[in-house]
Amino acid sequence: MKQSKRTITLFLSIFTVVLFTGCDEVFECIFNIEPEIHDRPLEIGIVGERYYDIITAEISNEVNDNDYFYDFGIVGELPPGVFYDINRRSIELFGVPEEPGNYRFRVELSVESFDFDGFDGSPTCSDFVVRDFVIQVVD
Repeated sequence: MKQSKRTITLFLSIFTVVLFTGCDEVFECIFNIEPEIHDRPLEIGIVGERYYDIITAEISNEVNDNDYFYDFGIVGELPPGVFYDINRRSIELFGVPEEPGNYRFRVELSVESFDFDGFDGSPTCSDFVVRDFVIQVVD
């Protein structure tokens, strides 16, 4: 009898949480659906030579991650002569570095998705992620 009361209490608790928060938000956190900036070292730049690299992102554990709107931001210092272009799910870094040094910057990413009423303000368990990068430029 005690086991069946515990089962009913557990079921009612889960039902109440889902009822008041919605299924999507609960499942997004259970399945760890969140934005991710791929963590890998960037290419070393050489002063006076063409530089190219790419930073990519995705929604982890989401097969429809192309359906999201990716909003990137870069905070910090890129090497003089190196620029960036934001594409759908990536940032392309390109140019000709002019000065040697270590250039540190942060990539910020927030994601949104469309639902029937327009933008869904919280399409994932966490809708914001930050990752730090360094471009080393040598002579």
